[in-house]
This record gives sequence, C-alpha cells and structure tokens, in this order.
Amino acid sequence: MRVYSETIFSFIDKCEKMVKDILSKECELVVRRRRFEHGRHLYPIDVVVFEGKNLGYFDPKHYQIGLNRALVFNAKDSVLKDIIRHELAHYLVMIKHGEGSLPHGQEFQQVCESYGWPKEVSAASVNIELANETEGDLASEKILRKVKNLLKLAESSNPHESELATLKANQLLLKHNIEYTNVSNDEYLYVKKLLLAKRKDAKLCAIYEILRHFMVKPILSYAKGEVSIEATGTKTNIELAEYVAGFLDHELERLWSKYKNEHELKGLRAKNSFYYGLSKGYESKIKKARDSFSIDETTALTIIETNLDNQVQRIYNRLSSASSSSSRDHNSYSLGQKAGRSLNINQGVKSGASTLFLT
Repeated sequence: MRVYSETIFSFIDKCEKMVKDILSKECELVVRRRRFEHGRHLYPIDVVVFEGKNLGYFDPKHYQIGLNRALVFNAKDSVLKDIIRHELAHYLVMIKHGEGSLPHGQEFQQVCESYGWPKEVSAASVNIELANETEGDLASEKILRKVKNLLKLAESSNPHESELATLKANQLLLKHNIEYTNVSNDEYLYVKKLLLAKRKDAKLCAIYEILRHFMVKPILSYAKGEVSIEATGTKTNIELAEYVAGFLDHELERLWSKYKNEHELKGLRAKNSFYYGLSKGYESKIKKARDSFSIDETTALTIIETNLDNQVQRIYNRLSSASSSSSRDHNSYSLGQKAGRSLNINQGVKSGASTLFLT
C-alpha cells in the first residue's frame, strides 16, 4: 500500500533527484525533468513510498520504483542510493531485455557490473535493520467494526431502521475523520489497489462511483494490459473501501443476474445501463442519508473531501474518469436505480488484486 504525507513528499523529491543523478552521471543517460532517454525512447522517473516487508520494488507495468516507508527515517543517503541503484537495475533490465528475465539473473548482474556498482547493489537484500511491520491500529479497528455492523443493519426490511443505520454509519465515519484531521500534524494518506480488470467496463465504473461515498478518492489506473481501481485516503477509510469493493465485485454480478432473469433483460447495452443506474440509485440513497447531517457535519464533510481532492492532485498528475458516453437502455437504467436504492453493504470479500514486488 502506497503512503503519502508532507514528509514523504519531501523524501520522494530527494529520491527522484538521486535517480536523476545516478542516471545522468553513472549511467550517462540524458535526463529530462520527469523522464530519461534510452534507445530513442523516453521513460518516466516515478518514485513512490509504500508499507510492506521489502526494501523496494520495481513495477514494470507502471514504470515505478517503490521504496519502503521505513527508509524515510532509517537509511543513510549512501544506503538509500544503493537501494535506488538496485531498483534502477531492474528498470534497465526490463528496458533492454523485456519482462522475461530472472529478477537477479545474468542480465541483472551484467547491468550492475557495467556501471561499476558495488556488490551491495546487485545483492538480493541489503543489511539494514527495518522495523517496518505495521502494528494494528486499535482505534481504527474499533471504528471499522462499528461501521461494518451498521452497514449490516442497513439491510433491515424495515425502511426506517435501514435509513437510520445508513445515516449512523455515515455520521460515525465522518466523526472519525474529523478527529483524525484534528490530531494529525503530518497527515498520512494511503493509496491501495482495490480491484483489477483487463479493461474498463460498466461494473468497474459503478464500483468506482459507489466508493466515492466512503471518504476515499478512487481513480482508474491504467497499466500495460490492465486497469484497476486505486483508492486514496486514511488507513481506516482505505480498509473500509477495500471491504466495500470486495463485496460489490460479487454483489453487482448477482444483482444483474437476478434482474436480468426476472425482467428478461438482454445485451451489453442493457447490462451497462443497469450498472450505471445502480450507482446512481446508491448515490441518491447516500444523499438522502446525508440530508440529515447537521450544518457542522456538512461543513466538516466538505472540508475533508476538499482537502482529500487537493492531496490527490499532488499524488497523481492525471486523473482518469469513469464516465461513459454510451447510450442508455431506460428500462435497465430504471431497474438499476431501484437495485441501487436497495443496495446494502452486508459482508466483505477480499479482492485478489496485488502489487508486483521485485526486491
């Protein structure tokens, strides 16, 4: 899971300067503001910080170098540069030989040797003590448990009880975010891949739209041969969004199958319209719940969402839209709206999405 804060933004700037310095002075490559040249092609310089067990990784689908959050505080510049050289070696092997090479095979060793880098760079591990295993956040776990229980209560057959549970879940999540903002001097934001698909489709777009109502900022992230929903937010909000996304991935398929059979819906246009209507129906349900917010709660929610939007703009240079211009089937759209207004998040299923880590 990627993580950001004011301190980490400064660390990323420093690391990207190190990357440029290594590429230009040691690899003798032409370096531009955000890219470098190799074989008449331009490649991005993109460093991110993550929480995990590895010191670093190179992601060949996104041309991205990841560095462990623990390095922000625990690594001297000389050690940090060796870790960056190691990940750059993976990057250069991918450029020269493609993705089929062994992680630390002959091609990798040859790249390290060609630039005169020490054995510490080509080694599969670096001898550094990292206390990087994150302990559970008890307060966050309690909030998550309460919100999930309220979301389960929202499936009550009693409309009043269902609406009240939805409102209470929203209020509790908002209260937690207000408290987090007030006590955090260097606020940490996390980025995590929630769902992965081969291409953008209506179901993915519907999940994207629904996740916007859980105090995270979802985006569609495109890489070679895949598209994913990534979400940005506090750790508690990201964990809740992962829970919601996992549930929706299965539940939306079930609802489409149910309505398709009951109403004899046919074709891709009908399916896309149903999913689009479903996301709009759920949005109307949430807006109705939030109409009961006090003026202070509404103001706080606006501030939190605005601050999140501003931070996300710093993380991503380009945000992807989930909208679609395809024509709608009005009957399927109306049925989708009905399903969305009745949609309840009652259980979570973990997504199978994962990030490729190359140590």
